[in-house]
Amino acid sequence: MEKFKKVPRFLFIHPEEENIGIEYLLASLKQNKIPVSLLYLPRLHNNIAFHFLKNKKNTSEEKVIRDKIRSYCPDVVCFSPFTSQYLWTVKQATLIKKSFPNIFILFGGVHVNSVPQYVIKERAIDGIMVGEADYQIIEFAKKLFLPRELIKVKSLWVKQKNKVYRNAIADLVSNLDSLPFADKDIFYSQVPKPLTEVTYVIMASRGCPYACSYCANNVYKKLYKGQKRLRFRSAENVVAELSQAKEKYHFRMVEFFDDVLAVDEKRLKILMDLYFKRVGLPFTCYMHPQLINGRMIEMLKKAGCCWLKLGVQSANEQYRKKYLNRWETNAQIIKVADLCHKHNLTFSLDHIFNLPGETEGNLIEAVKLYNRCRPTIINYGSLIYLPGTEIIGHGLRHGLLNKKDVEMINQGKDPVVHMSNIELFSHRYKKLNNINLSVFAMFFSLIPLVPTAVINALLRAKIYYWKKPIPQPVLVVLKVLTKVRARQLYLYFSVFKTIFYFSVKGNKTKRWR
Repeated sequence: MEKFKKVPRFLFIHPEEENIGIEYLLASLKQNKIPVSLLYLPRLHNNIAFHFLKNKKNTSEEKVIRDKIRSYCPDVVCFSPFTSQYLWTVKQATLIKKSFPNIFILFGGVHVNSVPQYVIKERAIDGIMVGEADYQIIEFAKKLFLPRELIKVKSLWVKQKNKVYRNAIADLVSNLDSLPFADKDIFYSQVPKPLTEVTYVIMASRGCPYACSYCANNVYKKLYKGQKRLRFRSAENVVAELSQAKEKYHFRMVEFFDDVLAVDEKRLKILMDLYFKRVGLPFTCYMHPQLINGRMIEMLKKAGCCWLKLGVQSANEQYRKKYLNRWETNAQIIKVADLCHKHNLTFSLDHIFNLPGETEGNLIEAVKLYNRCRPTIINYGSLIYLPGTEIIGHGLRHGLLNKKDVEMINQGKDPVVHMSNIELFSHRYKKLNNINLSVFAMFFSLIPLVPTAVINALLRAKIYYWKKPIPQPVLVVLKVLTKVRARQLYLYFSVFKTIFYFSVKGNKTKRWR
């Protein structure tokens, strides 16, 4: 291994929630004996989860960042924001650069990968890492103090002497087992123990076999054109991480964060058999309606799956194909739902509101389809136009977006990103073909709660023609009730616990470890 002329010190700053991408980068840096630290800022009064707190400010936030930099003395400060976090991270980067001009500000992550040409324009940002960076961040660290070499690092866009050097993207890591396990220690050390004992987040793969028009994988398909994006860790590697973590952190549930846990029955059987023998905890996962059969449902249930998540997004097959790049049929969705009921497996269906070109008739179809499927819960949300995705083109063609809107999206300034679903469903955003979305939100909450006949009666009564929006408190109560019925209230509790421990307890995390 090439030795360092000088070893740089890295500081990652991240808001709101655990970020497994950062944890992988921390692991790679630590494996190469590069000093790393993480400053986790929950943003209790300025986050996406609870908007009734959004006008409050955390006045100590900037001081915490400055104090951390003064005490740790990093050479590089890193941010890895989602689009919803991008403006906050740019603001922090600007403040850091003003007070500590010699620190290198490095950005990466989903928003950067989507629109690198916009991110690199920010004055406070010295460089961006495009794509996966497990190995490239090590290469960056080796060359940081060698300006002539730094400008050649693959995947790095870097500014030097008023010029931007844009390097080609590095090849994807093909053997995921060669990577160290995501480093949870550095994150968990700043989180009170009661917040780490519920769910352990893990990825058994990287990439997705699909490229839905509204999803970040739509961007990655173009970013890594010609490369094999979908790669799997071996079952032995996945279970080794979980076994080790179970001993260390004593969590009660596992969340597989993969876009699709498995694409074939053989892989799923090997993984589930080993998981059942050596881990044996309840788990959640995502699967695709096209890639699952009865034997796979049985395997998931036997191994401890307590929540199978399935995307649908729209009930109209032709719409899904044309606008969403989704090719499953309603018959396949119904079949999976029936199999879940047969094996008593909790499952959810995802739906997106405010889709371009979708009609009231499409939404009525959705009520009928979901009422036939009878999922444990329907997770619905409003469309967020992610930068660089194909669905933006559909929004433009249907007049829901204009060129100024697209600029706002690319800069992370789209107001929808910072709105709650309740606001969107209660007509506080733009109406879509005069459809009362709040009524359909009420339908989707009621389907898991009331008998099929009740939903059919409401459809016959055509209550979707109501002009007045459903009051926000009604939608909130119904949403909570569906979570209670699905035994998913822990998702809300985790947020409230975070607020409690970091505000009431004063963020004195060492007391809780």
